[in-house]
Amino acid sequence: MSMSCRLRKLVLAVLAAGALVAAPSGARADGDLQARLGRGETLTYPQTIGNGDHHYVGGVTYSIVDASPSEMRALFEDVRAYKELLPHTKSARLVGANGPDLFIELRQGNAIVETSYTLRIRREPDGQTVRFWLDTSKPHGIADAWGFFRIKELPDAAPGVPRVLLSYGALVDVGPGLVRELFEERVRSAMLEVPSLVQRYALAHLRPHPRA
Repeated sequence: MSMSCRLRKLVLAVLAAGALVAAPSGARADGDLQARLGRGETLTYPQTIGNGDHHYVGGVTYSIVDASPSEMRALFEDVRAYKELLPHTKSARLVGANGPDLFIELRQGNAIVETSYTLRIRREPDGQTVRFWLDTSKPHGIADAWGFFRIKELPDAAPGVPRVLLSYGALVDVGPGLVRELFEERVRSAMLEVPSLVQRYALAHLRPHPRA
């Protein structure tokens, strides 16, 4: 197994298990977490991984989104939506496809710093999981990135208002040097905003009338 494959498995394993380690246990704690999710909160568990030359920041989140599983799957394949779903995204365009994989080039940044890179996005056969990772064969201004979205259908909040539990995990290595020192935590904060932006997008475009 190549170093890249081993690193990818490590990152995905930490993302999948990290929130289980961070989250409190017990019936009362579980009830508290469910109540917070029901109020529209996003449960966030930051993660940091050091592995040789790589240093990843990101985390795992859980949130409830007013959307059906099919709407969510379609959303993650809608390149036009990425400017609203990903913070500080100036442009997003489809640059290729290979079977179930889409290649989406992103240009992100602010007045101080800007970068571009291409993500490979794959919808898994289970229909519930979308994975993404950096395509290092194309120009990229970050060192590495991995993550996933996982969709679990929930009972409707009200007639005609479907819901899903959205699990989201992502880790990014922005690269060594001054960029890491100055912007790493800003990048983490922006990444962990994604579930809130998905909720907002769903309310605005999929469920324009807020639930009672």
